[in-house]
Amino acid sequence: ELIKKAIKIMRVGLKYTVVSLIWGLFLISAVALGQANSVVFPEVEGWEKGELTTYPTAALGYSIPYQSETGGIVTVYVYNGGLKKIADGIDDANVKVEVKKAESDIKAYGDAGYYQEVKLITSKSATLGGDAGTTKALYSLFSFKVRGAAVDSEIYLLGYQNNFIKVRATRPKGKNGPENEEVSKLLMEIGKIFSN
Repeated sequence: ELIKKAIKIMRVGLKYTVVSLIWGLFLISAVALGQANSVVFPEVEGWEKGELTTYPTAALGYSIPYQSETGGIVTVYVYNGGLKKIADGIDDANVKVEVKKAESDIKAYGDAGYYQEVKLITSKSATLGGDAGTTKALYSLFSFKVRGAAVDSEIYLLGYQNNFIKVRATRPKGKNGPENEEVSKLLMEIGKIFSN
């Protein structure tokens, strides 16, 4: 009788161990698949590439930051906002709506007091990396102040493989306007990933 109980307990324990192993393998596969679907962002001379941040839901996706002494901070976000279908490029209505949301977010930060003197300078289409670039994006340029320091802040947004690609570039206000050679160099390399 005692041996039968011991065998029964072992079987139950084995059952839970097998279920745990299968569940663990499933999770490892899901993580590996998620990493395999992540865009591999380049190392670019003059820029320090940060660590990939994965957000808690697929709708929020992930991001990667870059930092440079002369180029400021550039963060690339890859996310779907909960949408199943986002066409590549800039013509999808979802992409057009999303860039307006991104603009509204900056204005909301101004209304909340995080930014001061928020001004939308331009909203149009542009090429990542400038005239020599290969990838079109919807583009918004803002100027505002953060704790009294004047900055130029750009949004680039496009669709790619059912995701939004949003690039936020913020740096001290340029003496000769918002053009920045270091940012253009980085955007040129990032744009190559998304060119079709």
